Amino acid sequence: MPQHIRKYWGKRHGRQQLNFNWGAINANSIVHVAASEYLPVTDPDAHGGFVDQNHQRFIGAANVTVSNIAPHGAPWDPNNGVTFVVNVDWPSPIYIVTDITVFDEGPAEIQN
Repeated sequence: MPQHIRKYWGKRHGRQQLNFNWGAINANSIVHVAASEYLPVTDPDAHGGFVDQNHQRFIGAANVTVSNIAPHGAPWDPNNGVTFVVNVDWPSPIYIVTDITVFDEGPAEIQN
């Protein structure tokens, strides 16, 4: 089964290189990253965090794209995770959220 995680990054603008360390990802993983705008809600839940359902994701007027997705881990990097670029084409910073998916199986074939 693929695994997913949602990460709220806060306000971003322009070209941003982001990294998310996650033990489920390794250097040979197949990873997909999607991004969108979101509207934050400032009502904390009982534990002091934010309730995900209260964050409203939406398609706004800004162009938000993801590129250069690079999973990492041993033997080249001691941290397992993924680094990627989010491009926010808007004149001022906007709130960005990503959904990161890692697939259980590695590539069926690798060609040089």
